[in-house]
Amino acid sequence: MKNTVSILNRIKVIHVITSPCGGGAETLVRKLMKLTNALGIDCKAVYFNCSAECAKNLKRINYSVDEINLNVNYRSPFAIFKLRKLFKFELKSSSNLIIHAHLTWPMFYVPIASIGLPVKLVFTEHDTYNSRRKYIFFKYAERIFYNQYSSIIAISNGVKDSLKIWLSIDLFKKVLTITNGSRFFSLKNRESLGECINFISVGSLARKKGFEKTIKALARLEHFDWQYEIVGEGPLRPELEELIISLKLQDKVKLNGWSSAVEEKYHNADIQLIPSTFEGFGLVAIEGMSTGLPVIASDVNGLNEVVLSSIDSCFLVKNPKDITEWTSKIQLCINALEKDLKYICQVSFKHSQEFSLEKMAKNYLDLYKQL
Repeated sequence: MKNTVSILNRIKVIHVITSPCGGGAETLVRKLMKLTNALGIDCKAVYFNCSAECAKNLKRINYSVDEINLNVNYRSPFAIFKLRKLFKFELKSSSNLIIHAHLTWPMFYVPIASIGLPVKLVFTEHDTYNSRRKYIFFKYAERIFYNQYSSIIAISNGVKDSLKIWLSIDLFKKVLTITNGSRFFSLKNRESLGECINFISVGSLARKKGFEKTIKALARLEHFDWQYEIVGEGPLRPELEELIISLKLQDKVKLNGWSSAVEEKYHNADIQLIPSTFEGFGLVAIEGMSTGLPVIASDVNGLNEVVLSSIDSCFLVKNPKDITEWTSKIQLCINALEKDLKYICQVSFKHSQEFSLEKMAKNYLDLYKQL
């Protein structure tokens, strides 16, 4: 009897997100789930659905028994019923159930699915901006949903500042910052630049990632031999392909889709470009820097908490819309690498180590215990 009671009293956490594949939020959920499990918290991840390409990637990266795919469209209200059924099932084995939602549709659907259930809700806000914030109506509609959460987590101070404007004073009291951690890759010992300079960007082919700016900026580097690989997939692919053709860069710019071999791609690169219009944090910047890559990035809130102008391997573009400034910062970075590549690599690596996943997981664990 005592053993049954102790099992029921154990904390159990269920992360809910639309898909296991995508950007920083998806990577964070998978890593956080595994780390909190290792720290003694029973943790699962629930996905609405994943694409065929995503499913293939999951097979390569060990899809675990603690990951559940609901097989519903990420906008489908049917997800609400599937989530509620799952929550009820999990409550049978734990009276301390915490549902941790991530991204837009889980943020809306989780509170509805858990109506009347004895669960605690947590939401992590991953961005400083979204398109809904252009409309005043959504401010008041979203506050109804935000109010259902016991805690609202901001992954950076930039995200927290944006929520301060969006939420009411009372709701903002629920917000706390837990800085993201990142997976680290192995440090690549780079001796010198080759004749061809290899650039890399990692992220979804979406408007907010701003890859058209770096393509245009690189097109102006007439005195350098270079290659540019963008690792990611998304709705902007046709538009970017048209841009590449119009600039006659088919042999230089490659849109190679998502890859499970990101570490190898970072190792093959010389410089990382992050031209985001807005960004909640900067996980890919940390990943790249952990391999010794210098980073050129937009000076936007959230991202500039990772890519610091005070770090010699970091180059911030003050006006991200200015193609000329991008070209100038790229040339400046190349000059720094030609001067002392080994030093730049070590500076990047050392800076990346400040953002460990273990530290982030411990902070979340403390939050779960408080709840």
